[in-house]
Amino acid sequence: MKQILIILVALSCLLLFSCSEDSPDSPPQDSTGKLFIKSTPTGARIYLQGNDTGKNTPDTLVNLPAGTVNGYLYLEYFDTAYFSIPISANLITTEEIILSEDLPFVELTWDYSIRSGGDSVQFSFQLNQDLLMDSIVVSRPITIFGDYTKDRYVINNQLFVWIDQNGYLVKYYLPLSGSAQQFYPKIDNYLYRIDVYGQQAHGYQSSFYSFYTQQF
Repeated sequence: MKQILIILVALSCLLLFSCSEDSPDSPPQDSTGKLFIKSTPTGARIYLQGNDTGKNTPDTLVNLPAGTVNGYLYLEYFDTAYFSIPISANLITTEEIILSEDLPFVELTWDYSIRSGGDSVQFSFQLNQDLLMDSIVVSRPITIFGDYTKDRYVINNQLFVWIDQNGYLVKYYLPLSGSAQQFYPKIDNYLYRIDVYGQQAHGYQSSFYSFYTQQF
């Protein structure tokens, strides 16, 4: 009799346990996770499984199925950064991505034209990308005896675009527009040197230095 009672109690407990698991009131187990993704620099568009999430870094993506998710970050002037990240259920995964700049080295293409019957010269240059100009220094002869002067143009990070709205290369001139003079005196057999300082207008806005020399 005692053994029968023990068996009945055990069956009752098993039945209660089974019922509690099948109860509609039991909360479902969450099988999703979250992804907090950030980048350097910030503001990159987040694409997941080939779709635009509508979010920019830094931000959190929610309700992601457990497992590996694939996507990429897009930011103008930077290489597209692809990622493959494992997601765990009920956890927040953090991912930080450093973007690589997709800009060429700064290059200035120089030229000149002789004016006023051969007595004056005007320099010109074109860019290979948008630049923020800080200053331009022109070292040039002023007499046939080798006396030199320096023309300093302090531009204070003014934007110099490399193409216009129609897609054509923009040409800039020295002396700069608005200067007191339009041309430089042309002195033969002496060196003209132009030093340019500034930074890239896009990407990480790295500083640059460039120079040009010409002798007539």
